[in-house]
Amino acid sequence: MNVRRYPVAAAVSVIVLLLLWTPLLIVAANAVNRNQLLVGWGGFTFRWFHEAFFDPQIRDGLRVTIVVGALSTAIAVPLAVTGALWWRGASRAGRRLFEALILLNVILPEVVFASALSLLFVQSHFPTGFLAIVIGHSVWNAAYAFLIIQARLAALDSTLEEAAADLGANQSQVFWRVILPELVPGIIGAALIAFTFSFDDVITTLFLGGTAGNTLPVVLFGLIRFRVTPEVNAVGVMVMIFTAGVATLGYLILARVNKGRGGLPIGAL
Repeated sequence: MNVRRYPVAAAVSVIVLLLLWTPLLIVAANAVNRNQLLVGWGGFTFRWFHEAFFDPQIRDGLRVTIVVGALSTAIAVPLAVTGALWWRGASRAGRRLFEALILLNVILPEVVFASALSLLFVQSHFPTGFLAIVIGHSVWNAAYAFLIIQARLAALDSTLEEAAADLGANQSQVFWRVILPELVPGIIGAALIAFTFSFDDVITTLFLGGTAGNTLPVVLFGLIRFRVTPEVNAVGVMVMIFTAGVATLGYLILARVNKGRGGLPIGAL
């Protein structure tokens, strides 16, 4: 962008970048600040990372968060693939209805979805806790995963399936040998989105967790209700590093898959 030609747009862009990155830089600085009260700079230290890593409450919260994220992703992605395959073969009216229901789930505030799901569990006498959190995250993330896989499925060339059928492949063989390999980049992207959304979810976990919903975001939410400590900042930095690592790993996997299969560029996903 030409700064001289678009000064207002350039200024707005700079402001947006500052608002995005300044809080993160403050968190990173406070994570290595020796001053426990965070009222000023007290020197550099890694003490808070050590305390956060060996804090039993935080370690248990991280363990629960990873397990919930992995399980909900393992449930949400197959649901999304199944829904996308049904959508592809449905009538026009069926497609529009299905898309409307999916988009409604995405558009609705999460607090509405979480409260409705909590009410459903209470009325059906389903206990809140770990399993309820997994179900809630799976249902919520399946909508986002569907949108990603749907876009990938819509871009597939139907002539490949027709050619496989002409060569004698049945419907199951067409799916496993033609459709599924082409969906792999979309599935990886959907899995990354589902896991990331589950990893940092607070609202659905609070509504469905009961006394057993001590995921890491809920633990941090409880800690910052009194005051933000350097340990909380250290946990925030570690979460950012972990999330960036997962995203980088996913990007490298997608790049390798697309390079090996000659598929769509990553940006098309």
